Amino acid sequence: FWRGLPARLGTLALRRAYQRAAQLRPDFDRQVRLQLDKLRRLERDQCPSLDRPADTFAGLLASAAAGEEDELRRRALEQLLYHVGRWIYLVDAWDDLEEDLVRGGYNPAALRYDLTGGGDRSAAAGQLRLTLQHSRNLALSAFYLLEEGSWTPILLNILCFGLAGVEELVLTGQWKQRKKTIRRENRR
Repeated sequence: FWRGLPARLGTLALRRAYQRAAQLRPDFDRQVRLQLDKLRRLERDQCPSLDRPADTFAGLLASAAAGEEDELRRRALEQLLYHVGRWIYLVDAWDDLEEDLVRGGYNPAALRYDLTGGGDRSAAAGQLRLTLQHSRNLALSAFYLLEEGSWTPILLNILCFGLAGVEELVLTGQWKQRKKTIRRENRR
């Protein structure tokens, strides 16, 4: 109860903002709900595929581009958001791997690479790294189809360096330690 309390309080605080956003973009709201339902079913059914849940989460992010009227820009945004969403889902799965293995939670990377049965974690990380790099490259390709703007240098930095840096820290098991160090330094 106590661990989930901050999330429940956050939900209550954001309820009105959510309702206004859902009224402004009802198709997006409907699509997000649909994708989240699909994701819950895949997790409940212990889907062993990496691609199916990652695709579902990626589709959720890609649906944010639906409001763009310019078809070419919308398609580029959909691809950018899709591949960033896919990357986020897969990195998060690997980041949660240890906790999920300990508590028996759903983790598509553990199932895909048979890590619950003692599979080779190093080989799995290598294969996942290729998949993540591919998603980053496709996101970057979509980004280059968009016109430049004032945010271009920042977004380019995130796509080229930020995602790669996080990916490296997560795959080598250093991400959680880095977060603890930053929190400790911020408290000072």
